[in-house]
Amino acid sequence: MKTGEKIAKARKDINLTQDQLAELLEVTRQTISKWESDLTFPETSKISKLADALKVSCDYLLRDDQSVTAEVSMKSSNGYVVDWTKLYPILSEYQITVDCKQYHRIFTEMIKEMMTTYNYSLDDTILVLKDFLYKAYLDMQKEEK
Repeated sequence: MKTGEKIAKARKDINLTQDQLAELLEVTRQTISKWESDLTFPETSKISKLADALKVSCDYLLRDDQSVTAEVSMKSSNGYVVDWTKLYPILSEYQITVDCKQYHRIFTEMIKEMMTTYNYSLDDTILVLKDFLYKAYLDMQKEEK
């Protein structure tokens, strides 16, 4: 369930209208409507007020549906490592179905080409490609709506 759906459900569960919730949070009804439609996201400063008004936790509003907690294990005396496969099971499953060698080759070529063409360091190249992937992700999300 998306954040907007959670807000709408929680609001309806306590029998509040969008106008009433807007008044409690000192925003407009249109703002509430945009949040519930996932067109915009509540500002950080509004999250705890929103959670209080809806009688839910901030975690409920911000986390994915799955109540998964990260298993944290000691890495060294001064750091921790998060086991991301506990949060995102796909990370331990995809190797079975995806042709990893093909994608590894494609990504390696992209990285090398960008490093050579723009004289970027490996770290800078990865950041740029990460930004490209994120923008493509956002575009595809818009297309789904």
